[in-house]
Amino acid sequence: MNRSRGEASRGVLWVLGAAQLMILLDTSIVHVALPSIREEFALPSHRLQWTVTAYALAFGGFLLLGGRLGDLFGRRRMLTAGMALFAAASALGGFAPDGAVLIAARAAQGLGAALAAPAVLALLAAHYPEGKTRHRALGILGTVSSLGFTLGLILGGVLTSALGWRWVFFVNVPAGTALVFLAPRVLMESGRLQRPLDVPGAVTATAGLALLVYACSSTGAGAETALARGALAFSVLLLLAFLIIEARRASPLVPLAMLRNRTLAGTLAVGGAFGAIMGTSIFLLTLYLQEVLGFDPLRTGFAFLPQECVVLLASPLAGRAVGRFGAKAVLAGGMGFFGVGMLMLSGLSAQGDYWSTAVPGLLLIGLGVSCVIVAGAAAVTATVDPERHGLASGLWNTASHIGTAVGLAALVALARLQADAGLDPVHAAAAVGTAAGGPAGAIPLAGFQAAFLAAAGIAVAGLAAALAGMNTKAAQASRPRRGQPGEAACQAGNDS
Repeated sequence: MNRSRGEASRGVLWVLGAAQLMILLDTSIVHVALPSIREEFALPSHRLQWTVTAYALAFGGFLLLGGRLGDLFGRRRMLTAGMALFAAASALGGFAPDGAVLIAARAAQGLGAALAAPAVLALLAAHYPEGKTRHRALGILGTVSSLGFTLGLILGGVLTSALGWRWVFFVNVPAGTALVFLAPRVLMESGRLQRPLDVPGAVTATAGLALLVYACSSTGAGAETALARGALAFSVLLLLAFLIIEARRASPLVPLAMLRNRTLAGTLAVGGAFGAIMGTSIFLLTLYLQEVLGFDPLRTGFAFLPQECVVLLASPLAGRAVGRFGAKAVLAGGMGFFGVGMLMLSGLSAQGDYWSTAVPGLLLIGLGVSCVIVAGAAAVTATVDPERHGLASGLWNTASHIGTAVGLAALVALARLQADAGLDPVHAAAAVGTAAGGPAGAIPLAGFQAAFLAAAGIAVAGLAAALAGMNTKAAQASRPRRGQPGEAACQAGNDS
């Protein structure tokens, strides 16, 4: 290649950023199209929710396995395979003749995303050395990551209004195909671990996490509630079996020494809190803007732009702050911004306007997003040896995804309790589905307020996890030295 080092570096960021953007766009781009999908296929509410739940189930359940497969068989290979599957599944979704095929396509999209997502962060760590260069790259990737969800809301509204709902799937096909072509030409392949795959650990972890996501995403009644409770109980048993298996395996899927690393464990706890807060804020704010303030779907998507503008400006600064103050300080600051933002949103009213009721909280959430995404990515890649970057990235993504499923299910249930208690005399209610867009139910204004107040409490818990669970300047202090074995590095983080 005759390209300069800088050109090659920019090419790496373009490819990894585009892959990350595709994955995150698809977590939200379908939401705006759901009414059109329901109308065409005449889907009842409990079936329509699976258009979103199937993606979340496969994505959350297979993330950990996807990260480990990248360590074992090559991260560029997993990124390419994941994007190829994602593009093919998107084409299937666009041509779907009925709801069953569409739901299957969404599950396949989630599996492709689970293979590719851990590879993105691990490949970035492999291409950029620890220090200012990596922190700058993480800042750029963090900007792309945090823009993805809101851009999906906007793009979904534009495509559905202009071309029809099928184009929210078709748009992924040329982008995914281009990434499959470019990745082998731009990215270098990672080294592969010469170890057998821990099949029992992979099966129990994947099944346990998938059932946990399903249980948390299901808020039906009657038989569906009993099935969700059974899935939750079975998921706990499977995850306990996973821990027992990992403790006895010579080459485990997740070395338990990694989880004894204070910095990594604290970072993962913050990631779970981050997922719960973001899932709640975006989901409930979308409903508040449409059902209380009367916004249409397209205007609702654009209403999140102040938050994303802050992210765009603050993410590069967060990368520099990590290099100067350490990941612990930046993560703690991010949780602080989230806490204050949620407190402000807990004061939403039916009479207030968008600029006075929503924007101040959105600006603070944008600061929190910038801090947590950049500092969290820096911490998980610096606290383990390079051969486990894929696994650490999978753990980070899994923590935030499971946090979203658990936190949103819990907080939406809390909000609905306000309706049952009759605490809202104004009856400023919003028609709302489950965390996955499921059966409609009424959330009164007091329910929105209670959910945001509880989210502020989750931010406090995340702040405590960062302060108590991480050593100062976590990314720098926990980075294993060259040649240091993985378990020794993990133990060193734990001892510190």
